[in-house]
Amino acid sequence: MSELPNYKCYLSQLPATFMTILGIQPSGQIPEAVPELIERYSGIERIIINLIDNFGLFEITYYKPEFIISNSDALVLLSTKNPYTLGVLHQIMYGGFEKEPNGFHLLKELNKQGKQTIWVGRKKDLDRYDGGTNSIAKDTDMSSWIEAAKVVNRHDLSWIHYLDFESLHRQHSQLRQQTPETLLERLINRTDKWILSTYKQLRENSLLIILGDHGRFKMDLEYSGKIAQWRQASVPVAILIRK
Repeated sequence: MSELPNYKCYLSQLPATFMTILGIQPSGQIPEAVPELIERYSGIERIIINLIDNFGLFEITYYKPEFIISNSDALVLLSTKNPYTLGVLHQIMYGGFEKEPNGFHLLKELNKQGKQTIWVGRKKDLDRYDGGTNSIAKDTDMSSWIEAAKVVNRHDLSWIHYLDFESLHRQHSQLRQQTPETLLERLINRTDKWILSTYKQLRENSLLIILGDHGRFKMDLEYSGKIAQWRQASVPVAILIRK
C-alpha cells in the first residue's frame, strides 16, 4: 500500500469528484472536486461504488484483502467529522452536512443531467437518502452482491452497500460462536472475493471504488496495545481501481 499514489481530501469532495469524472459539471454550493483524481481518471465511462461498513485504513492494512491490495492504483484518505455510516451517506449524497443545500442531491443531479444511477442497499437507508431515485432494497450482503452483477454495466453510477458485520456480530455474540475480530476478517475476505467477481464482469473504462466507513456506531473490539491504538487512529478510505 505504501507504493500506491496517495491522496487526501474531505469526504464531502467526493460528490463533485464523481460527477466531474463522469463529465458532469456540479451545480449548487458543494465542495469542489479533487483535481488530481479528475486528471488521473479522465475517460471513465462508469463508476461503481462499493461501500463497506467497518472498513478503513486499519482494516485494509491489517487484514490485507488480496484483490483490493493487489489491484489498487490509488488510495484516498478521507477527512470527515463524522466517519460513521449515516454521516458518510449524508455527506456524499448532499455534499456536506446540510440537507440538499441549494437543492443538491448527488443521484438526482446525475439523473437530471442524463446519467443513469442505481443504489442497492438496505431499505431504511434507501428510504432516507435515495431522494426517489432508482434503488433496489436488499436484506443481505449476498443478495446485494447478486444484484450488483445485474446492474453495474447498465448504469453510469452504481452504488452497492455491504453492511452485514454489525447484524452478524450481534447474532454471533449471542451464540458465542466467534470473536468480532475473526468475524470481521472473514467478512472482509468474503467481500474482497465478491468485489473481484464484480471487477471481472466490468466493461472497459470503468472505475471501481471501494469506500470504507466506521459502521453504524462505535464498536469496542478486542484489539490491544499498539494494534488497538492503530485502529483508533484509522480513517475512512477510498480505494480506486481502473479497468
